[in-house]
Amino acid sequence: MIRGKSNWGQNFIFDPLTQGRAHRTGWARLLRLDSSPLVCVPDRAGGLMRQFSINAVVVFFLCGVDIAQTAQRVFEDASEALRAGDYAAAGVGFRKVLKVEPRNVDAMGNLGVVYSRTLRYARAIEIYKHALSLSPQKQGILLNLGLVYLKQDDYTRAQPYFRRLHQLDPQNVQAAVLLATCLVYGGQPATALAILRPLADRNPDPATLYLLGVAYSRSGQAEAGEKVFEKLLTDASTKAQASFLLGQAYYDSGRFDEAEQAYKNTLQAYPAFPGAHRELGKVYVSVRRNEEAEKELQTALSQDPEDAQAVYFLGALYVQTGEYAKSLPYLERAHRITPDSWSAAYYLGKAKFKLNDAKAAVSLLQQAAELDPDEPNVFYLLGTVLRGLGRTEEARQALQRVTELHTTSLEAQKKFLRDSNVVGAR
Repeated sequence: MIRGKSNWGQNFIFDPLTQGRAHRTGWARLLRLDSSPLVCVPDRAGGLMRQFSINAVVVFFLCGVDIAQTAQRVFEDASEALRAGDYAAAGVGFRKVLKVEPRNVDAMGNLGVVYSRTLRYARAIEIYKHALSLSPQKQGILLNLGLVYLKQDDYTRAQPYFRRLHQLDPQNVQAAVLLATCLVYGGQPATALAILRPLADRNPDPATLYLLGVAYSRSGQAEAGEKVFEKLLTDASTKAQASFLLGQAYYDSGRFDEAEQAYKNTLQAYPAFPGAHRELGKVYVSVRRNEEAEKELQTALSQDPEDAQAVYFLGALYVQTGEYAKSLPYLERAHRITPDSWSAAYYLGKAKFKLNDAKAAVSLLQQAAELDPDEPNVFYLLGTVLRGLGRTEEARQALQRVTELHTTSLEAQKKFLRDSNVVGAR
């Protein structure tokens, strides 16, 4: 996590979880439409000149409000919302700040976190890039922009940001490991060795050693790689963690049999290893061993009832197996935990539709469509439900969106009717 100072001397946070109040005053509604030029206004607290839009200054003046102090309060509320996991309130707050202070890089960075956490990666990338155009050396934003690409397995695009971060702070272990990860999986394992060897000497944690072993293997030095893995797996204190890391690597590569065995090794070494039952359940979801998946996910929830991923995957699994009534408590909970997750809203909407609650289904599917306007399955199902309710014009618009996404309605129907996997599973 990267911390720094905001324009007001307050701590700003990159990649946190927050919640705050959404101010619904008249001036806020007015400012949403604001595209006026910028002017400089002195900050009473520090005497600094800060940029605001002309319309914002006029509105605040007429209301008798100190513009700088009001923007500061909104920023602080949004930051609290982010820390508490209320992404909707946080997003509203940071956007309000940016309406008043369009060049506030801290608000841009935290709004990017909101988008990233709610899987709206394109929007996160856009806001991060804009922030970097104003502050090219902002380390927190360099880190988070690289992480957005990394979450999508786009190692080529992630690499320049981690490289710049590594150049700015060569002692930053996280930056070095992330850069090496991009090099290893982006086709440059030999280059990664130059970073990983000295790093493993001074910081021989399991994750670094594992990445070093992969780099050796991928650069044609199989024997050296085997020695690293042997050292990693024979160290009793790290065996469970090493096996867990191997399981994640195998799972991400689609090598499900090896991932299954790695997670079983993790549980054999440490039966209560956090997340191991959940990850093993996800493996079983991917290979459609549904009964075993259900068992592992239930076990994960018995160990940690707050495991949001286990809650979501179990609910989605029940939808995929046609157990719609059984899915409801899990999906309703997943939707409460992550209200900005389009897939949680989508599966809950699908379950409601199958249980003949079309009105509730429409509301949920509209939420999913707003959260991810580029997912054709959402619009296809929304169009289907609307058509069943006799809302033909709205149904036509939803299906038109499917066509705009370069997928014909027939192709979407085939994809929808197929026994496709749970969103988020490999």
